[in-house]
Amino acid sequence: MQRALDWLYRNRWPLVIVLGAFLVRLHWNLLVHPLGDYVSSDMKGYVSRADQMIDKFGVPNEYHAFFPYGTHFLLALIKALFGKDNFAAIGVAYALMGTGIVAYAYRIAERISPHKWVPPLLGTLLVFYYPLISLGGYTLSEIPFGVFMMASMFYLVRLVQEGKTRDAWLTGVMAALATACRPQILLSIALFGLAWLVYRKAMPKVRWRHLVYAGIPLIAVLGFSAARMHHHTGRLGLVSENGKFNQLFGRCHNKKASATPTEPGRGKIRFGPPPLIQLEKRAKTAPRSWVQLEPALGPELEYRGYIADAKALDALMAKCVRKTGFLGQVKYAIVNVLLLAGYNTPWPDSGRDLWRPRAIWWQGMYTTFVTLPVVLGLVTLFMRRTIASHGLIAMHVLALMITAAIYFGDTRLRAPYDPLLLLLALEVYVFVGLWAWRHGKALWARRRARRA
Repeated sequence: MQRALDWLYRNRWPLVIVLGAFLVRLHWNLLVHPLGDYVSSDMKGYVSRADQMIDKFGVPNEYHAFFPYGTHFLLALIKALFGKDNFAAIGVAYALMGTGIVAYAYRIAERISPHKWVPPLLGTLLVFYYPLISLGGYTLSEIPFGVFMMASMFYLVRLVQEGKTRDAWLTGVMAALATACRPQILLSIALFGLAWLVYRKAMPKVRWRHLVYAGIPLIAVLGFSAARMHHHTGRLGLVSENGKFNQLFGRCHNKKASATPTEPGRGKIRFGPPPLIQLEKRAKTAPRSWVQLEPALGPELEYRGYIADAKALDALMAKCVRKTGFLGQVKYAIVNVLLLAGYNTPWPDSGRDLWRPRAIWWQGMYTTFVTLPVVLGLVTLFMRRTIASHGLIAMHVLALMITAAIYFGDTRLRAPYDPLLLLLALEVYVFVGLWAWRHGKALWARRRARRA
């Protein structure tokens, strides 16, 4: 009993924070914002693909290969276990995953921050962090991807610090699951591999064998993904086919794109990223702003063929590159990265009058207080003494910025990384505060000495 009480006392903060995070998210998902009441647009797509997977398991469906499959696989599993229309079970599952994001963020902060009060502060912020709570109320990929990404980050930090084989395997498994939800984590993995080659002496406990162990689950998932892609489409590929389609918006800055099929049985598909649609409105609200949409070939583009037709998409992007030139593409890339920090309200809340004011307020707080310290925190990537701690967070930040520059930025797509970004921002604030305190004390002491 005494040992149990000692354990409870030592872990009082993480236990209170995890319990609080779960209760807040459970209340939101079941009572305030039930997931079953918001099944439309992208949410409806994930739910319908999960239902089709249950009803026609194994039957090829070309459109199932357009999006990453991890989220609708997860929804299909929950539906198979608890009932196809049991959105309460889905709400509980999303609450648990959202709580997992908070728990892993706390543990990462414990291992990275030299200040004992930073993990409880970060955890308390995340308990009530509306952007992640809100996204947990929709059947979207942000929360599943976020929990697997945060788990892989935690085990990676522990691997770097302790060098245990178990953590190499766990890092690989969690990164592989995150890849199935969103392949963008592959860039973070590549950046870590590059950093390890350059700063091997700063991470002496990470060996070649650890990279091999971590790579095995990832290769297995990519192999399964390629086989699944061929099964559904007959084409070669990895996790999904929407990469080139999303790249069209990054190179042309069109707000919408429509694909008109040439083969029978295929329907016309029209899609537009919410951040670019919102960015178009700046021509009226802020006409002199440097941050504008400025589409290369017009705000809406159309092409003949399937939505993932690589030849048609490449032809359109080539026209956009010729029209804008190199400097125009550089501006597009910069604007895309800026969209991670602001200039758009996270969707789906942006389209709902009841939740839009809250989303705007929280986004404003992030833009004002988090963006600059996170950018300053990127310097930890280039310092040997920080590359194995804060630099690991900065790798995710850099990967996120590169991904946005290539495709397009979105405050919603940034949200799964927010726990890491908040931690990095807190550490920068602490560093600057301590530096100012020490130099202020020294300056005050010199002035007093002169007076004396």
